[in-house]
Amino acid sequence: MSQDLSVAVPIEKISAILGTRGPIENVRANWPLVEAALAKYGILTAPCAIAAIATIGVETGCFAPVKERGGPGYFAKLYDGRADLGNTQPGDGAKFRGRGFVQITGRLNYTKYGHAMGVDLAANPDLALDPKIAAEILALYFRDHAIDKSAGTNAWETVRRRVNGGLNGWGDFKRYVDGLLAAANGLAMTATGGTQA
Repeated sequence: MSQDLSVAVPIEKISAILGTRGPIENVRANWPLVEAALAKYGILTAPCAIAAIATIGVETGCFAPVKERGGPGYFAKLYDGRADLGNTQPGDGAKFRGRGFVQITGRLNYTKYGHAMGVDLAANPDLALDPKIAAEILALYFRDHAIDKSAGTNAWETVRRRVNGGLNGWGDFKRYVDGLLAAANGLAMTATGGTQA
């Protein structure tokens, strides 16, 4: 049976598992927002929470929403003119660069997620840096890409690929997942009166 990770793994333990990528003040401020967003969209299970925490640790490096770094030329080359991202106007690459806990990119994604939340992200992309909005984007992204289901079957490589498109950061991601699973299982044993060594 799945359970709410806030019961299973304390914030202090989450921070310890993430190390420098999970400063306690950022985990304390942002994890409840992410947890609430996962619950709002009906996907808050222990495996999905573990996937979210590990993803945020790898994607942001600080457990807070971030903006993709680079200059206008970099973003023009990487994202301008990409129909798959809905980038139809010059400068769209820089304007709609990656932001948030998961790096949504492109006019199309900013429009889609903004519409789903009732927020005009296309007109003001930096709203994706607001922790509450970034948390909802992550939850919607996880739901839309069935990441909750992959996490629920321990398909951790699939979780990483669906967020990143590949396995960038895989070593850290898997280490965080393993640490969170061990912590959740250890606390569940204690709560049910399981045998302790």
